[in-house]
Amino acid sequence: MNQPSLATEPTLRLFIALDLPQIVRQELHNIQRRLHAHNRAVRWSDPAGMHLTLHFLGETPERFVAPLLAGLHAITVSPLRLRLNQVGCFPTNGSLRVVWAGLDGDLDGLASLHRTVGRVIESIGLAVDPRPFTPHITLARARTNATPTELRSLRATLVTMKPNSLEWQTERPILFRSQLTARGAIYTALG
Repeated sequence: MNQPSLATEPTLRLFIALDLPQIVRQELHNIQRRLHAHNRAVRWSDPAGMHLTLHFLGETPERFVAPLLAGLHAITVSPLRLRLNQVGCFPTNGSLRVVWAGLDGDLDGLASLHRTVGRVIESIGLAVDPRPFTPHITLARARTNATPTELRSLRATLVTMKPNSLEWQTERPILFRSQLTARGAIYTALG
């Protein structure tokens, strides 16, 4: 039997992330509600799907799912204590594209976990995003039709926002599939 060519090989849009406890999702949703005056400027992330991305893989051949899962399950994970500590946006200057919640706590341990997961990804022949790891939870993305005035207003409001400093303990990294739909992304844990 012939191997499928790379052009026709089935792919999945994948990322590896840490899941969030419900109490953290609720606090993030509360922040979104406090920012409701800016609904025209951004599209809010669904709190049910919020997560802490360690690595975004993008469109990945389906044949890599099993080795990724095996590699993730082989990682010895020590629980990390993390806390919500701020609300901000990317980029820090210029036209706002993403609204996020930032973290503090065991950030060194989180960076170490990020590197460990990166080694798993590279060990099976996939590339790792070379950009620096900036731990955050995405709350919203700018709408394409948002005006510069709307985005500046939102940016000015963000500096006044402070989340409740909820602390939680992490679980092990999860491989997720992301399916883009007209109503937003649907995330499915693969193992």
